[in-house]
Amino acid sequence: MTSAAAPPRTNREAMAHRAKKHPVASEIYKITSIVVGAFVFAIGLEGFLIPNDFLDGGVVGVSIITARFVDVPIGVFIGLLNIPFVALAWVMIGRRSAVRSGIGIGTLSIATILLHHMHPITEQSWLALICGGAMIAVGIGVALRHGGALDGTEVLATILASRTKFTVGQLILYLNLAVFTVAGFVISWEAALLSAVLFYVVVKDLVDQIAHGESGARQVRVTTERYEEVARMVSAHTNRPVLVSKQQRFYADIGLAEEVWVLSFATTRLEEVAIAEEIEEVDPEANITFSDIANLHGPMYESMTNAH
Repeated sequence: MTSAAAPPRTNREAMAHRAKKHPVASEIYKITSIVVGAFVFAIGLEGFLIPNDFLDGGVVGVSIITARFVDVPIGVFIGLLNIPFVALAWVMIGRRSAVRSGIGIGTLSIATILLHHMHPITEQSWLALICGGAMIAVGIGVALRHGGALDGTEVLATILASRTKFTVGQLILYLNLAVFTVAGFVISWEAALLSAVLFYVVVKDLVDQIAHGESGARQVRVTTERYEEVARMVSAHTNRPVLVSKQQRFYADIGLAEEVWVLSFATTRLEEVAIAEEIEEVDPEANITFSDIANLHGPMYESMTNAH
């Protein structure tokens, strides 16, 4: 007697199944990415910036300044000075973030010690500034994107922001300004100013782009009276569910007015034009807006994230 075939999974069951798969492999991938990011950071630091008397902000910058007075590799200070911030992250932010950050900072510390006597990749100041800054930005961005950190400054700023009127960005700005000011007295004002320009013009924006940048996906919002037909068409096209809600328009002169149906879903840039054309075929009166999505998480968007 043959057993009956298992019924096919629904979309919801399939998404739940994928969400439970490979949590260990996912964590290994994230930690590996953080470790790679730390090595890239270390090469940018020891191969470009430090041999040319430039520095980074945060705890790494403090470590570079401290190493001027003590004949110890910078990596030692990076590890030691970051210990309190990893402990703070463990207590006040979460163990998972603390462990990932601890692994990233530990890797950065060891890598900079190993590369301490590395010959400069270039001695041209402008090339060292650009290449070193880009590598540091890539390293930090990759670590942040996978839930870790390579410098305790961000941990400190996150905690202080929850207890003061300042934002995380403002606190990091002030902390790094203090580091670059001290560097002006200890190293040179030219190196400090160039390092500050590097951080605020190149590194910061590149880190943001890598860590929180666009995913290549678009959020679509459609206002239509023919919501069932449009939702059915979009769901069949994208193989993803569509959120449907009823809302009311508001006008300054009459207040609340007619009810409208609003559809919301995610799509890729490649699908954008085709989706808009198909919606307009179903309902020429539909209003469609597209906006960028920074990141996508969850099994619902697995096919989209795999595509990017």
